[in-house]
Amino acid sequence: MKMAPVRIRGVGAVSSAGWTAAAMHEAVLTGTPLPATPCARPGDVRAWPCDSRFAPATPPEKIARHPRLRRSSAITRYSVAAALEALADGGHDPAAPPARLGILFVMMNGCVNYTGRFYHEVLQNPAQASPLIFPETVFNAPASHLASSLGVDGAVSTLVGSPNSVLEALNTAAFWISSGVVEECLLIAAEECDWLSAEALTYYHPKLIASEGAGALLLSAQGDGPRVSEVIGPLAYLSWQERCELLPELAAQTLAHVRGPATLINDRTGIARLDQAEEAAWTGTPWSAVLSPKYVLGESMGAGSALQLVLGAMAVRRTRQPVVISMPGANTAAYACVLTP
Repeated sequence: MKMAPVRIRGVGAVSSAGWTAAAMHEAVLTGTPLPATPCARPGDVRAWPCDSRFAPATPPEKIARHPRLRRSSAITRYSVAAALEALADGGHDPAAPPARLGILFVMMNGCVNYTGRFYHEVLQNPAQASPLIFPETVFNAPASHLASSLGVDGAVSTLVGSPNSVLEALNTAAFWISSGVVEECLLIAAEECDWLSAEALTYYHPKLIASEGAGALLLSAQGDGPRVSEVIGPLAYLSWQERCELLPELAAQTLAHVRGPATLINDRTGIARLDQAEEAAWTGTPWSAVLSPKYVLGESMGAGSALQLVLGAMAVRRTRQPVVISMPGANTAAYACVLTP
């Protein structure tokens, strides 16, 4: 993928490790999976285990004070907290965001908790279904709330896709910046966990653990920060077998752009059947370090690849070396990304 030059000026994150990018970074560096808790199915008991890793309770300092956020769902609260952290990390006052700021939001499942609540009310008594809840069910609700709370009146959009669709959003953000639509862009990917999402993941594998959170990147063509040097992909596939066959090609194309010591951030879950093709594709390179955020944090679906990018930017800052991010995906396309100082 050819895209305009862009740098990651600031990062922010909410994850099962906590409400800051630093908390997530520290947890992933330890390499120890975080504790999981059973995810109850309302009104019924399932015959198999289904665990999740939820974000901790909101710290008082992370509670955003804005009328639009009083009834917002968890996915919006995660997004706002991560976005404010990214703005502060990029040198801006979160209370006075920069002019000509754009927002690109990425998700896979979206506002599942309020959607479930609203349709439960519809099934119970359609005449009494709350019109206050319905606006929170749409995919663009978190982006709308974030734009309102920041006072952004420029380009704001939401992309719905697979977990690694964040790279398509990154390409869009780079185009917005290079063409003058915006000067800087907040790219956020977020998910909230519910019983249905957690249960759906167990159909891929019974040990796959759902998670939630948000990753935010403040992007700009100017200033300091890790550079998005290369984006490899999309390499399309239609089956798991085709995916396995494509991953060595993805790794070879990516490594052609890497010089010297580098860190690998992979998509490993800790489940051999799901990981073996990716592990084989990247084996043989003398990596400075290998990080596996999904193994530690859980499968956060649409937010997963954004959290990888946040970790990648932090690794570049710390090591001053290139970082390779493997994003093989699970739905039709594989990507990889190279970040450099």
